[in-house]
Amino acid sequence: MRLSERFADNSVIINAKGSTKEEILNELVDTLCASYKLEHRDEIFDAVWKREQTRSTGIGCGLAVPHAKIDYVDRMCMVAATVEKGIDFDAMDNEPVHLLILIVSPGNTVGPHLKALSSVSRILANADVRKDLIDSQNQVDFLDILGKAEDKYL
Repeated sequence: MRLSERFADNSVIINAKGSTKEEILNELVDTLCASYKLEHRDEIFDAVWKREQTRSTGIGCGLAVPHAKIDYVDRMCMVAATVEKGIDFDAMDNEPVHLLILIVSPGNTVGPHLKALSSVSRILANADVRKDLIDSQNQVDFLDILGKAEDKYL
């Protein structure tokens, strides 16, 4: 699965403004709804927040992959954000998060959702790729870096 092809226009936030987990998740969900023209913004946020409360999606090394399966979407939707100053996301390694990728999928699907999570983990296991994505200056750069990493690691 090529993640770089799953992002809609204006779905990468460079230097997000949120300074808490809740603020950054709100920013990601707002961007998701705007980029994919989705309704049910509050329900989508609630699903993402509920998933986050069961166990943090801050997987370590400055990366978080919040995700949820939601009946209000008809296709997988993804947005990303970089956070220059980093935020406390209750990550497994207790380090601040600088890169987030939010994935929401229809509630009745399993395979594509798991495949996307697996691809994110595989590609972003590389510290240089993470650093380059965090340092990207715009969505075009971000997706170009991601695409080149996919060519190499998928």
